[in-house]
Amino acid sequence: ANKKLQQMVADQNVAEKRKEEAERMSIEVEKQQVAINERKEEAQRDLDEAEPALIAAQTSVKSIKKRDLDEVRNLVRPPTNVKLTLECVAIMLGEKKLEWGDIRKMLSKTDFIPSILSFDPDKLTARQIKLVQDKYLEGNKDLTVESVMRSSKACGPLYKWAESQIKYSSVYNRVEPLRKEVEQLERDAQQAKDEKDSIEAEVAELESSIAQYKTDYAALIRDVEALKTEMEVVTTKVDRAESLITSLSHESERWSKSSEGFQYILRCLVGDGLLMAAFLTYSGFFDFKARMSLMKKWRNSLDLLGIEYRDELSVVEALSKASERLNWQLLGLPSDSLSTENGVILEHCVRFPLIIDPSGQAIDFTMNRFKDQKIQKTSFLDKAFMKTLAGAVRFGTTLLVENVEAVDPVLNPILNREIQRTGGRSLVRIGTEDVDYSPRFNIILTTKNPAAKLTPDLCSRVTLVNFTVTPASLQSQSMSRILEKEKPDIEEQRINLLKLQGEQNVKLRELEDQMLNKISAVEGSILDDDRVVEGMEMLMKEGAQVEDQIAKSADVMKEVELAISKFEPLGVECRKLYVLLSAMRDISFLYEFSAKSFMSVLDSVLQSNSREGDETDEQRMGMLKKILCSEMAARVGRGLFAEDKMVFALLLSKIYTNSDSVAGGATNMSLEDINSAIFNVFGNDFPWQGRGLNELKKVTEEEIDCSVPLMLCSAPGHDVSGRVEAMAREQHKELASVAMGSAEGFTTAEKFVAAASKRGTWVMLKNCHLCTEWLEDTLVKKLQSLGSGTHKDFRIFITSEINPKLPTAILRLSDIIVAEAPTGVKASLSRFFSSISSDRFISPVRNRLYLVLGWVHAVIQERLRFVPAGWTEKYEITEADATHALDVIDALIEDASGGRQNIDPEKLPWDAIRATLCKGIFGGRVTNPQDQQVLDDLVDSAFVGNCFNVGFKLVDADDAPCLPDGSSKEECFAWIDSLPSSTPPTWIGLGASAEEVRAKAIAESILGKVKQVAALQKDE
Repeated sequence: ANKKLQQMVADQNVAEKRKEEAERMSIEVEKQQVAINERKEEAQRDLDEAEPALIAAQTSVKSIKKRDLDEVRNLVRPPTNVKLTLECVAIMLGEKKLEWGDIRKMLSKTDFIPSILSFDPDKLTARQIKLVQDKYLEGNKDLTVESVMRSSKACGPLYKWAESQIKYSSVYNRVEPLRKEVEQLERDAQQAKDEKDSIEAEVAELESSIAQYKTDYAALIRDVEALKTEMEVVTTKVDRAESLITSLSHESERWSKSSEGFQYILRCLVGDGLLMAAFLTYSGFFDFKARMSLMKKWRNSLDLLGIEYRDELSVVEALSKASERLNWQLLGLPSDSLSTENGVILEHCVRFPLIIDPSGQAIDFTMNRFKDQKIQKTSFLDKAFMKTLAGAVRFGTTLLVENVEAVDPVLNPILNREIQRTGGRSLVRIGTEDVDYSPRFNIILTTKNPAAKLTPDLCSRVTLVNFTVTPASLQSQSMSRILEKEKPDIEEQRINLLKLQGEQNVKLRELEDQMLNKISAVEGSILDDDRVVEGMEMLMKEGAQVEDQIAKSADVMKEVELAISKFEPLGVECRKLYVLLSAMRDISFLYEFSAKSFMSVLDSVLQSNSREGDETDEQRMGMLKKILCSEMAARVGRGLFAEDKMVFALLLSKIYTNSDSVAGGATNMSLEDINSAIFNVFGNDFPWQGRGLNELKKVTEEEIDCSVPLMLCSAPGHDVSGRVEAMAREQHKELASVAMGSAEGFTTAEKFVAAASKRGTWVMLKNCHLCTEWLEDTLVKKLQSLGSGTHKDFRIFITSEINPKLPTAILRLSDIIVAEAPTGVKASLSRFFSSISSDRFISPVRNRLYLVLGWVHAVIQERLRFVPAGWTEKYEITEADATHALDVIDALIEDASGGRQNIDPEKLPWDAIRATLCKGIFGGRVTNPQDQQVLDDLVDSAFVGNCFNVGFKLVDADDAPCLPDGSSKEECFAWIDSLPSSTPPTWIGLGASAEEVRAKAIAESILGKVKQVAALQKDE
């Protein structure tokens, strides 16, 4: 160390001497540089004085126009000034010949002007300068810029150029000795500078050597100090290791298990990937139960192929994070399993999604989710749809298209992602236009119709996501509504706790991730980084706090769940009722009930029945259960056939009593027994018949709103539109009616609905069974698009015959009242005669035959109620057949009477009438020989000449009615009105016990349907 120190001192003395020499040389070089700069400036000053004129001349040369040069070149005998100027230019450019022809050749060269502009004055020789000055510039006083400019616009700038170039060159030559002097000075200065640099390099080398001596000396000193500190470092690392072991001790077990399972996960990676890919691709369309079935089949297929997969695999957990799921719920996604799975599918789908969303919750979630991306809502009915679509594609925004059941072909290139790349642009064709395609563009198709008939072509282009409400999700929503009304404070606490638990679990997962990130980001030994150890300790403390909070919130949640458990039976009943409504559609196509309609009934029950002061929670739930069943019977019952009302009431009693059987499990029940079973459960005031036409005002004002149509479905020939018209008159409501079935009717209906929805008036669409396609394609979408701008007093009524072609979508949207025609001969006769136009009642003979025909048709219809006793099967004989018979009878009488109004009854074509009715009109529907014989006997006994006699009995029975004495229209209607409302079985050719047989058959049918629906309920 001492030798190093002595050597360092000696070198430092030498370095200081050489450094002084370098400083003296540097001062001398600076002085030389100052002298050089002064001489340079002197030379440059003269040149700078001449240079502006030179630049100005070059600029003026640039302005010479080609036509001016062409004009000069074409001169045969140019003016003297022009010729002299161009000779001057030619000399300067180095031309040898100065004849005018040679000068013209010089002017015609394409590089003439460029050669002028790029001319280097330094290349001019002393001879050229003297010749130009003596002969053309100074030696010719008549040759000036002004005189040349007057002679030629092109030669003026050329003269100025020549003059400035000669002047500049003269100055340049004058300062040439000065420039050479400057160059010599610069060479001397460079030599001095090189010498100075050499000395400085020597000094630098000495200083480097001194620095190395210092470094070596310091290293020797440090080695001594290192030995002292090494023990301290080792001690610190031991302390850190103990701290880490303490911090990670309870994580060790979990990480060990994860590590052990990692190899298993790798083995199952292919199988898990196939299951998740299949789920994302195919599951979206199906309900929750079908998805579970599909997953089971896929797992079985993997077993057969010998591909490993994880039995405990959760698709939702694997494809989403807890933080993502919590955020979805905050944005409005329901928390049930089906909705969460759908959220995963929407997050990962490759094709654009088509969402089936009857409740509208998924649409609200989507609007919230893409709110920051300026999402727009539109539909194919929107007149500006093409413009909106093109804008979204171009600017990369999200577009939500509503009411999509069939895709407009204009979307095909977008759904197929037919992107054309041209010249760095991405284009997609929209209609006849190519639009720039932004990669950020997103389109989401939606429909509220769960029964939409989606074509295979459409399904192949999109990812289907079905948000149809499941029983489990409906129970969850029902419980929320019940608690909001009954226990709002507890419900708020429950929601906040669920949110808090979700946030705490997410926080715990984030802390774990941060811990792993800190460990994985360590470079070198983890024990060398104090920040990692301190950070780990902090994370562990936070984790312990979060776990403590989770435990506390779980305890509070138990208390909350205990408080709301008293209301759980009502939530379970809601689920069972919804399952029952879903199962009822197996009985008839008419029975379509949406989750929205169920929730409206529940809301009505909760809002209209306030809690009494001393009422306990148990008493309150018992009362709400009964009222809910009663209200369901009243609202659903009006949309059921008479027989099915009893089916529904029995199944309601089963749910209310929480029993697996009906009426104690009895199997042989009469109609009286069924009625008694219903009344024993609910009481005599139970509205199982439904709140329908007799309370139409209440239904219209209180039970439907502006977005729900009231559909009146009736039997053929039974028109109930008059009830709506009478109610409108009574309530002083403006009612616009339109008969459907024609293109004009469609246009008128659309105008009426559009206007009434804004003004708050009523619209009635009649005979909608004639336009089922229009209902599905137009009206459904129009109703689904009704939003907050719809007037609250707007109502729409739809009348239709009961027809299986009615679209499922309109049935689900509507509140339905089934108006069955009154039974009995009197009711049938009255309907038939009311349908006959007045101009037919012109002849007593014909009137008599009409009355007989009406009787025969009424008997046929009434016997259909007694199948298989009345007929062996239920024949499709309608009022249209009777109307056809009227035309046939008129034609036969017209032919027999020769056009006379009065004809002898004996001369009527009785055989032809009977044959036509028995073999053609009515007989054409009959397939059983036994039934044909009954029909023949009925017609043969009524269509006889004696039917014109006074006191003619229509049936061979003691209490059978006799035809009226007269045959006028008024007398016919009076006779019909005199008939009893209830028809004795003997009048239609059946025994007195037929009614009992029919009642037994109805009871058996009811119990059969109950069994059928109950089986479907169990499946759910």
